Amino acid sequence: MSSPVCDKEKKELRIYFMHKKLLIIHQGAVGDIVSIFPALIRLKEKFRQIDIICKKSVGELTVFLQLTDKYYSVETALFSSLFSGGADHRIVDILLSYDELILFSYSRDLENIISRIAGRKIFRTDPRPDAFVEIHILDHILAGLAQNGLIPDAAKPEVNCFTRIPDIKEYGCWDGKRILIHPGSGSKRKNWGLNGFIEVFEKIESIGINPEMIAGPAEESIARSMSENLPAGTGIHRLESLPDLAKLLARSGGFIGNDSGISHLAAFLGIPTVVIFGPSSPARWKPFGPLVEVLRPETDCDPCFETEKSNCADMKCLELTTPEMVVKSLLKIKKKTAEL
Repeated sequence: MSSPVCDKEKKELRIYFMHKKLLIIHQGAVGDIVSIFPALIRLKEKFRQIDIICKKSVGELTVFLQLTDKYYSVETALFSSLFSGGADHRIVDILLSYDELILFSYSRDLENIISRIAGRKIFRTDPRPDAFVEIHILDHILAGLAQNGLIPDAAKPEVNCFTRIPDIKEYGCWDGKRILIHPGSGSKRKNWGLNGFIEVFEKIESIGINPEMIAGPAEESIARSMSENLPAGTGIHRLESLPDLAKLLARSGGFIGNDSGISHLAAFLGIPTVVIFGPSSPARWKPFGPLVEVLRPETDCDPCFETEKSNCADMKCLELTTPEMVVKSLLKIKKKTAEL
């Protein structure tokens, strides 16, 4: 039970920050940023306005999900100058317009550059915990924010897709039998075999479920293989826009994928999500959400994705997962959904 003094301090902290503007700077990939969306929810509770400098595709998603108010694309020449040490005067004006700045970066040099431009100390945190530490990325981020007084505590928020996507009914009807399958990820090392996904597709289709496939912008070869090996007319979504992907996910009854940014998004949006892990660690990267099943067989070796340059020759961590196991996990979590 919290003390009256502690409650008073939290209230004072909330009042202080509700008049403040926050700028977040994060150069990470989709999964790196989506995995800390719950932390943005906590920050959103405290700050009047939150903006972000990040990749354009992710920035569009954060605004669409109402996690930030505005984004600046890190790919533009204007903002790339910030990372080269010769910041454009317009960037200086932007940085000075914010009350607090959070930098997700390993670079102390970049921290010093931004602090010098802003004329004050900023909060910098490593975007990921040390690779040899078994702590979840979200716990790592929340703990750092709490320790620096940016949020009152490190508790995780509740997540519900229907409160995060505005006017969801405008984007089409929800289809509980539609299961989206994404065979890709940001690294081929983390990908379960495409033949396994195709077999899962066939198995769940045979029991009256409607599977559809997803291929990302850089997954042309995967999309081509799916077209060649699946029945004509199979739904294969080639989505270039993350907000469009979020709309599709939120209208679906489930998701199956590898350890990827899209899996993190599906879990965050609250749909039943089955994630196939291999060389990466579920203890560090399990997607955060209310309905998530992780598959990673027990092996005699530890996750090595972040500590080794290549996978083991036999890749048991991926090969021991079977299509039957994936289907069983999907049905298990779908049953749980029906019981809620």
